[in-house]
Amino acid sequence: MTGAQVSAFGTMPDGRRVDRITLRTERLTVHLLTLGAILQGCHLGAGPSLVVGFPDLAPYLGDMRFSGPVVGPVAGRLSGAEAMIGEMLWRFVPNEGRQLLHGGAKGLHGRLWQIADLGPSHVTLRCRLAHCEDGFPGTRLFEARYWLEDNHLALDLVSHTDRPTLANLAPHAFWNLRGEGSLAGHELRIAADHVLPLGPDLCPRGPPEPVAGRLDLRQGQALEQGAGYDHCFCLAPARGPLRSVAWLTRPDAPRLEMATTEPGLQVYDASRNRERPFFGVALESQCWPDAPRHADYPSILLSPEDGARTQSTVWTIHLPAKVTA
Repeated sequence: MTGAQVSAFGTMPDGRRVDRITLRTERLTVHLLTLGAILQGCHLGAGPSLVVGFPDLAPYLGDMRFSGPVVGPVAGRLSGAEAMIGEMLWRFVPNEGRQLLHGGAKGLHGRLWQIADLGPSHVTLRCRLAHCEDGFPGTRLFEARYWLEDNHLALDLVSHTDRPTLANLAPHAFWNLRGEGSLAGHELRIAADHVLPLGPDLCPRGPPEPVAGRLDLRQGQALEQGAGYDHCFCLAPARGPLRSVAWLTRPDAPRLEMATTEPGLQVYDASRNRERPFFGVALESQCWPDAPRHADYPSILLSPEDGARTQSTVWTIHLPAKVTA
């Protein structure tokens, strides 16, 4: 069966309803939530979900709030919870030590998005934010455009603003090709020659460095508990054409291929999650984090004269290697 369905999923603490949207093709079934534009499930055929999701709303309002949503308006960490925007220093309310993580407590992950367009295999979700509503300048409109085609799931993240602001959105689904359990047995390959060095606060501390050791994923490496990936791999010096950048595999499981327009891929293996360590790997296509503090990083400044900014990602789900279509 193909086609889109919308059903009630839960209720926010203030009484607002959260809907679940189901999109289907003959090969893929995808579940999305209006909370945070969350990617709740992604199934190849009748198989288990390849992204980690939960059957009720509570985890998404608690410790698992970053499991599946679109994060922003600034993905990743802003060191010191501050940034220069134009000629003004803006200070924000930190939500991870002294840092601002994924736009803060009032980020896009915790917002209810509206269904703006819905078709058999696509949906556009929208979120409007008033000037300084979340601490950032500008009256802004964000769109998450999901669509399915055959065995491809695509996402365009679009940002508009009426005054200079920062915009760097990212998908934050956790992938697990087993459908459950740990990442044991998974292998990740990334087409990146450089990675951002990190300080003890997990914020970048300088220009990109050549990948080496466990951070050299060009030929693929096994994801092992304790490796502690929370790094931005530098794919390009600027946003560019859509191209394949990452491949996630596991024996006897569907294979994931990821393409993006973005210059960076933040990889987080959930090793620091206290409740469910190593339960999935987040592959966050985005600009390099903490860009306002580093003049040599791709800029995330968005001005009205720039028009809309579109950040695109496509996930392709392949059959297990031993199976022929």
